[in-house]
Amino acid sequence: MNIQGPNFVVFRPIPAAAFRVFCFPHAGGAPTTFFPWVAYFSEEIECICLQYPGRAQRLREKPSTSVRQLVDGILQEIDDLSEKPFAFYGHSLGGIVAFELTRALRHLGRPGPRHLYIGAARPPQMESSLSPIHLLPDKDFIAAVNSRYGGIPAAVAADSEAMEMFLPGLRGDFTAYETYQFRPSDPLPIPITIFGGAQDPAVRPECLQGWGQHTDAAFDIRLLPGGHFFPPASTQVLIRVLESQLPSYQGEENPTFVG
Repeated sequence: MNIQGPNFVVFRPIPAAAFRVFCFPHAGGAPTTFFPWVAYFSEEIECICLQYPGRAQRLREKPSTSVRQLVDGILQEIDDLSEKPFAFYGHSLGGIVAFELTRALRHLGRPGPRHLYIGAARPPQMESSLSPIHLLPDKDFIAAVNSRYGGIPAAVAADSEAMEMFLPGLRGDFTAYETYQFRPSDPLPIPITIFGGAQDPAVRPECLQGWGQHTDAAFDIRLLPGGHFFPPASTQVLIRVLESQLPSYQGEENPTFVG
């Protein structure tokens, strides 16, 4: 495993890869969330996994509690990895972080992604229909996360010491997600593809169309079998979509946004 600064983990460095995909995990997620993707991608694509504060190799760091904090931390390092064409994939909270990072790169006039892929995330302008849970007592908070989304590993949930280490990052992420406030801006000049779980109770498929207002380029919605977290078969479909689209950017420079 090779770490490129605290924000990025590269499980399989591919120096000759033509493209990079930056993968932003869900609330409570770590780079290992995307470890299986390494086996699915071809040698043309290098998978770079985001590592938020408060987990994995950054376990001793104070977790971020706002999307702005997460974006600002990534902005400090991403230029070193943006010399090749790249795309963003963000899942749930990661989708909002990837979207706001793209807007921040545009605002700063810095190279941005060729394509924005987002999974299981409500449109940023749409308020959640679910009540906030980030301030609940630990036991109630954990129960609410599991009932709404699932995703807490059984081995962690059954181990009090592991849960004690896991909980601050999870609560920080939910604080960031539930206190996020969208600020309107011009649509992005790049394609956006949205993936939704057909049986996702937290982000229902009918709300995903709202992402369309955030691009002046191509917009697509792909529904996949599964809930908030896609099963392996659906993940492989998602990756095949990325692999079918990214080669079209070969030889192109990353867009430098203005405005």
